[in-house]
Amino acid sequence: MREVFKPIKTLNSRLFKKNKGRNIVAVLAILMTTLMFTTLFTLAQSMSRNMIEMTFRQTGYDAQASFRSITDEEVALIDAHPDVEETGESIVLGVAENSDLAGHQTEIRWADETYASHSFAWPSAGRMPEGADELAVDTTVLDYLGIPHKLGQQVTLEWRPDLTSQETVSSTFTLCGFWEGNESSYASMAWVSRSFADQMTGGVDGPVSEGQILGTHMAQVNLYSDRNIEETMDGILADTDLTGLEYGVNLAYSPEMNASAFSESLPMYLGMILVFVAGYLIIYNIFQISVTADVQFYGKLKTLGMTKKQLKKLIYGQADRLCLIGIPLGLILGWGLGFLLVPVLLGMMEGESVVSISPVIFVGSALFAWITVLISCLRPARLAGKVSPIEALRASDAPDRTKKTTKRRGSASLGGMAWANLGRNKKRTALVICSLSLGLVLLSCFYAKNASFDMEKYLSGLTIADFELSDASSEDYTGNYDPQGTTLGQDLVRQVEKADGVEDTGHAYSHQFVWQMDDPTAAGLASYYNEEVLADWESYDEQGAEDARNSLAEKKATVSLFGLDGIPLAAMTEEDNVLAGTFDPEAFATGDYVLAVTSAAISREEAESLDVLPASPVGDTVELDGKSYQVMAVVLPGTSIVDGAMEAGEDAGLDLQYVIPSDTFRELYPDNTLRKLYVNVEDGQVDAMQEMLDTYTASVDRTLPVTSRQSMAQQYQEETRSSAVMGNAISMIIALVGVLNFANSMITAIVSRRREFAMIQSVGMTKRQLCRMLVYEGLCYAGLTLLVSWTVSALAVGIGVRAVTAADDFATFHFTLLPLGICTPLILALAVVIPYLCFQNLEKHSVVERLRME
Repeated sequence: MREVFKPIKTLNSRLFKKNKGRNIVAVLAILMTTLMFTTLFTLAQSMSRNMIEMTFRQTGYDAQASFRSITDEEVALIDAHPDVEETGESIVLGVAENSDLAGHQTEIRWADETYASHSFAWPSAGRMPEGADELAVDTTVLDYLGIPHKLGQQVTLEWRPDLTSQETVSSTFTLCGFWEGNESSYASMAWVSRSFADQMTGGVDGPVSEGQILGTHMAQVNLYSDRNIEETMDGILADTDLTGLEYGVNLAYSPEMNASAFSESLPMYLGMILVFVAGYLIIYNIFQISVTADVQFYGKLKTLGMTKKQLKKLIYGQADRLCLIGIPLGLILGWGLGFLLVPVLLGMMEGESVVSISPVIFVGSALFAWITVLISCLRPARLAGKVSPIEALRASDAPDRTKKTTKRRGSASLGGMAWANLGRNKKRTALVICSLSLGLVLLSCFYAKNASFDMEKYLSGLTIADFELSDASSEDYTGNYDPQGTTLGQDLVRQVEKADGVEDTGHAYSHQFVWQMDDPTAAGLASYYNEEVLADWESYDEQGAEDARNSLAEKKATVSLFGLDGIPLAAMTEEDNVLAGTFDPEAFATGDYVLAVTSAAISREEAESLDVLPASPVGDTVELDGKSYQVMAVVLPGTSIVDGAMEAGEDAGLDLQYVIPSDTFRELYPDNTLRKLYVNVEDGQVDAMQEMLDTYTASVDRTLPVTSRQSMAQQYQEETRSSAVMGNAISMIIALVGVLNFANSMITAIVSRRREFAMIQSVGMTKRQLCRMLVYEGLCYAGLTLLVSWTVSALAVGIGVRAVTAADDFATFHFTLLPLGICTPLILALAVVIPYLCFQNLEKHSVVERLRME
């Protein structure tokens, strides 16, 4: 016979409708737990996706593999392989050398539709070139050239078909398409038609001659799967008898990239552990209170014959009903919150941020939330199943364990009664205190960690002046530095140095040449670059290590001779930067002395452990480009001083740097122009100087590289915004969950003792006294919570945060518990308001009515 009556399902429905207030609190708890899981999943997935997308843009393409030199026939063979989804082809003609494009590499190429679309260089306006006089470029190139973003404009590019010659050709095109510039990429693409490419290369399939890039045929390969790319590519090349071809795998698909993306998302996944703990504390407490409040009901059900298994099923059924409401709402609100937070957290990444809608987010969040609820119900369900019918009928909100009653003399106080009420259910009290304290302690730790960051330490490791102006070619790592560059002209230098508020300036010049090392210098380098160091170097840069070996064997090195004065010279000769010798400003100014810079980026501590430094020793006489100098001191490489692009010419392998006075340098190399200009300004004039330089770069020279301490500080704040926001947000939400737990506990404790309160009111307690007792009870909760929070926070900040900041080079520990100071009055206010509101609700029923309640 078909079963018509299902008692457990019917009971669940009736209980659900009866306990509306309790259900609202439970749904809110489940909703907030799901919301936090979903938000963290969204941020973690979006962080990984955006990092991979950013790597795509930095590498310039999103295909799995690429060939830098290949033929049409070889591309056709690879394209026909069953593991290959599609291939794209490109022919390189040259690099644009317009003066307006200095510092920005623009490659002139032909590409087919597949290659262009996978290179983030597909026209969003117009189309790809078809005629020999047509061109498609990005908006960055158009902006550098000062050409409006309009189709039909004339674009002239100057380039060298023959790299061995200094002769350039000028090609004028009609703009047929353009797209938004990719700021992350190393270069812009200027697409020409296939007919123009064939005309320039003469139809040759490959470089037209040795040492040229004109005619170089490149290809990209898209596979059907992202897994085991190298194995797949090796198999494709083996199957097509092209094993001699060299290919590169896109960095975005490398295991290192996946590890990096995971490490960036790790704080979100660790945050999920905290969310689980917070969710467990409140959901467990809700169901524990629910079982305690309904213990007489469960006793009656057992009397009627319900088994332990059926009682557990009843509890789990209630939990599932609550999850059906709370989890979907939490998923929607959590993804919405993630949608708002992703642009904030990833604001430092170039390009538009992408919010992931991966099914993993919703399935994972729902599963985690449901498991949290399930685990939270285990003990309450077990307790409900163990209820004895006789004991249940006698039960109330009684103490945790039976204790011998001790008679005390004297009258009872309201405070004493409130304190005793907390001890009636010590587990519940402990859960509420832990739940509240967890959020407050985490908030204190995150705040103390963020407050310990020392911006001055951070900036001092990146820049030595308020503003650094560089020649555009000093940042051109593909086209090389031009020592006769025109970016830092005399008019600009004069304008900057005479601006209001300028306190100090400094200049840097440079000249490069190959030097036959003397014996002391060669011995110092050979001592440092021993076989162990070279083997380590070889593990990540085989060619670099080989060049270093050749350099040591031939005793040849590439020397960069810097002429410094003012700010950079003072920074390089600070006491902490001088490893050997003593800097004498007056003697150095004569031009007879030189500072030798260590050839390796070693720390002072490492340098002190070395017997011989990797540089010319103090007192050694070195002849550099025809002039003899005596080495006055050995110094560490100065931050933002000796870095930047190198000049064109022979590269001897090892690089050495030396410093002489700028006056001496200008006498020796009068044609060399300024490489860098350093400026310090008064605090009140920083914005004015920034505005002046912004105006100059916008209206006069877009290629001028400007670095400012202010912009670096803003960049750091953007880059660290994610960790700061996430830490504080998680802490605040967990604290909010704790407040909800506190409110639920207070409300349930008061509602479950309605008859008890009616009885003590019937024997003389006034409404005012009852209200005060409940408020005192709330204050006892608050007092214990604050005691635990202040004690644990002081230890966590004083020990834990101090240890973390000690390992951070850019932090100075500051002991602070400011969040607790702000939260303390709020907690106390809630401890008064919540019991008072509960009392007001309680008083809606008369004493007689409450005495009749079960």
